Amino acid sequence: MNRRVWIALRVAAAAGVVALAAVLVRDLLHQDTKAAAKIAHGRIVAAPAFDLERLDAPGRLTVASLRGKVIVVNFWQSTCEPCKAEAPLIADAIRRWRGSPVEVVGIDTSEPARSAARAFMRRFGLSYPVVFDPSGDVAGRYGVFGTPTTVFLDRRGRVIPPRVVGPLTRASLDGGIRRALST
Repeated sequence: MNRRVWIALRVAAAAGVVALAAVLVRDLLHQDTKAAAKIAHGRIVAAPAFDLERLDAPGRLTVASLRGKVIVVNFWQSTCEPCKAEAPLIADAIRRWRGSPVEVVGIDTSEPARSAARAFMRRFGLSYPVVFDPSGDVAGRYGVFGTPTTVFLDRRGRVIPPRVVGPLTRASLDGGIRRALST
């Protein structure tokens, strides 16, 4: 094979690899926005991944580490008045659902500082894992554009509709948990 043909084949192969990589990156970037739209429309969808710094303990928390349990994911901010109102309701639910495969995860979103979130946690005695999403990026992947918003994940790591936009009630919280347990 002559040198020109060999170079042309190598350039074509490299261009193919670059094109495939571009398609993969595009799909990965758009996957989360597709999930957010499906969540907003009440469709069951795989929970968007996250890996966030914990505020309640050292380390990080990933959504993948929670598989096998029903997860109540509550997005909140320390300055949000409805978030303050629902905090005792969530604490009560933790006591009522103790012994079942249910876990609550709080995601503090778009806070300017971790100290505000930690003060909120102390004030309301939050005894469940809380992570920090300072940019609101994870919230956006879940279709959250205001706080409080709560989503429910089933044991397989899927978001189960409906999400609760605005403050939880005991009925909406327990109903979401029951739906996630039954899937």
